[in-house]
Amino acid sequence: MATTIRHLQNYTVLGCLFAAAWIFAPIQEEFLTHAIPALGTSGPMLAAFFEMLVIFVFGFLVYEVSKSTVIPSFVVCIFIGMIERGSLQPIVGNSNMLTILTTFGAALILFGGGLDTPFGRFAKLIDPILAIATIGTIITALLFSQFLVTISTMSGAALPIAAAVILGAALASTDPAAIIPSLKPLVFRNARVKHIAISESALNDVIGAVLTTVFLGLFTFGDIAEMPRSIQAAYLRLLTPETGLEVIYELLVGGGIGVLGFAILYGWNRVKRTLGGAPGEADAAMFLAVPLLCFVAATALHGSGFLAVFISSLLFQVEEHFRHIEHYFNHTIEAFMKPLIFLLLGASVDPAMLMGSAKIGLVMGAIFVFIIRPAVIFLTIGPFHWGRHKISFNELLFLSFVRETGVIPAVLLIGIGASGIAGAETAVAIGLWVILFTLVLQPPLTPLLAQMLGLATVAKPIASAKSLGRVAVLGSRGLSFTERLGKVTDWADTYGVRHVILLHCPEDRYATEFIVEMEKRVKEAFDGIYAERKKAEKQSITLELILRPGTLQQNLEAVLHSYDVSMVFVGSKMLDYRLDEVKKLGAPFTFLS
Repeated sequence: MATTIRHLQNYTVLGCLFAAAWIFAPIQEEFLTHAIPALGTSGPMLAAFFEMLVIFVFGFLVYEVSKSTVIPSFVVCIFIGMIERGSLQPIVGNSNMLTILTTFGAALILFGGGLDTPFGRFAKLIDPILAIATIGTIITALLFSQFLVTISTMSGAALPIAAAVILGAALASTDPAAIIPSLKPLVFRNARVKHIAISESALNDVIGAVLTTVFLGLFTFGDIAEMPRSIQAAYLRLLTPETGLEVIYELLVGGGIGVLGFAILYGWNRVKRTLGGAPGEADAAMFLAVPLLCFVAATALHGSGFLAVFISSLLFQVEEHFRHIEHYFNHTIEAFMKPLIFLLLGASVDPAMLMGSAKIGLVMGAIFVFIIRPAVIFLTIGPFHWGRHKISFNELLFLSFVRETGVIPAVLLIGIGASGIAGAETAVAIGLWVILFTLVLQPPLTPLLAQMLGLATVAKPIASAKSLGRVAVLGSRGLSFTERLGKVTDWADTYGVRHVILLHCPEDRYATEFIVEMEKRVKEAFDGIYAERKKAEKQSITLELILRPGTLQQNLEAVLHSYDVSMVFVGSKMLDYRLDEVKKLGAPFTFLS
């Protein structure tokens, strides 16, 4: 009963947010169109600031309200953008400003996607990842365009070939920003299926962007007499020497600039390490400057700017002294860039056009999820069932359902709307329905499917254990706990604490195989402590292992809530890059070198 009431409250708050946006939208529009222009020369500047204010406020409110519901924040942002269409018109109606904002956001999001992709695991699984992210993305785009032309023709509202081809390319990629949250609560028996899904979604964003750019150039700047008259003709054009060399050149230049971007990050990393790894106030600027440098340099040389951005961060491994920057960078993306893109996408679509395209859009969403995605997965990754990877049938079924379409396709949709090609408005409306279909349907069902297929279990919450009395907690992400346990138990003896918890959070390494190995190591360490204490005739003490997914900070918060914690022991590096977060925990800390 209490759970039902809480859910009802959460969705009521969400409804109030929509109502507030609807009530204030005309007031904001009136303020933009009449009050601000009356301020004279300062009007344009204040209008721009007001636009940013709207985006910041709704980005914050959407994030806070939607996290208590099963509706992804992306979806809520899209609908808020539709409601706020009038007040966001100064941005949406200015194609240059719209392109700059969305491209800037896409570059930073792709950079973050590279940082979130563990390169070691990417390299081990590179053949199935490349198969689905390259060949699979092209086949997905081709099949979607072909189905779309057929369905739209049957409905009596045939979509122009150019719009269908470009829309298929724009929607072909999946979205790590939507996939990762649905996988976070899962403990996979074999983590490779998770790494394939995340790595594929990060890489195919780049492939989808390149494909969309090529087709936009083909239909926008090509000779009208030589433009393709069918979906097949458009894709056959990719095989011509001229277009093929153009694509290869884009990829080579983008990849080369990306390596140079990585070299800058690597050199910066070496300098910081030489200086002792102390965080600097201006460090965050480098995480903004490098993706922009890579994008500008690659695009200026007619290469793929998005590929350059992704490669620069994929090759770079974030070390401890950069965690504070990564943390800030991720918050910038989550709190501003993603809401910005989806608010603008919602504001870019005419509601009447959206409703008129509902039937085709929903049908295409269903075809995308239940026909095209499974066919592409079994066609491209199916052969690895017999190779060295031995990807199981259930893993193939699971990957067939991981098809969330999100941020980069949203950016590309906005670009299609601004391109002026015939049928662009209808294509954007259909594309928005497909995005909504995948984001509403798949995230809540993904964990359930993983459990049904026997691939994963859901990590149980930490149970309350206040009755144990005072406890000491040692937080760890690696193997340093073997050297630190003795210091913690000595402290416990001094202060009369009889229960010590080892909280181990390996983050992206968390999987069933890793858990088995880690439990074995921890048992050996615990047995060693028990033996030493028995030999020294010390008072008995209880050692407990809590092995969890997620970050150390998140799990420390849960442990502090569930246990009567007297002291938390962590490595001193945590003090370097998360001092503010440590302070917010409000617990006594001891930092071990």
